Amino acid sequence: MNWGKVYSAEAAFVMGGLFFIALAFVSDLAQHVGRVALDPVHAHGGGDFFIRVNIPAIGVAFVAFGLGMHLIQHRRDRVQLIAFVAGLLITIDGITHLFAISDHLGAPLQVVFFAIIAPFQIAAGLLFPLLPRSWDRYWIGLTITLIAIYGASRRFELPGLWKLEPVEPLGIFSKVVEVFTIFPLYSLVRGPRPTPIAAPPTTKAAEP
Repeated sequence: MNWGKVYSAEAAFVMGGLFFIALAFVSDLAQHVGRVALDPVHAHGGGDFFIRVNIPAIGVAFVAFGLGMHLIQHRRDRVQLIAFVAGLLITIDGITHLFAISDHLGAPLQVVFFAIIAPFQIAAGLLFPLLPRSWDRYWIGLTITLIAIYGASRRFELPGLWKLEPVEPLGIFSKVVEVFTIFPLYSLVRGPRPTPIAAPPTTKAAEP
């Protein structure tokens, strides 16, 4: 990304994608707030298909195109391509967690959790090809942790932290994305690291 020029083509596509993602989240949140106002019992439910699928898909396409332009122009190697795929999956997972905020309006602790993890994943996904590759193993740990938390919240209730949650399409989609995310992350961890270029040998002046 040409960070020195916010008006660059790459940045324009990424910012446009973020706009569509934000638009989808705000629309979905407003819709759920209206439902809760009419029915205070409403605490967990799905959203409109167009808002949760079509609009974010446009945003993801813009983001992918913008980041792809940057990689083609500046970083043409296999490691960066795999990191691009991993980052895109992390961003998509962050979007699903944005919608999880709307689904948990009746559970403040879950709202805080998703309000932290969702923007973090989206930002990290956008920057992922540029992040140090030594961090990839920690992303695997975070991804597995998210899968484990989801599974635990659907198996038993933990008083003070969460109630027993139903299995819903948004959660299933998120876990599928996270499982797929592990593959490029594992490839990055196990793959070869670029070796630094050795400095040219210094030549000694010929002795008289």
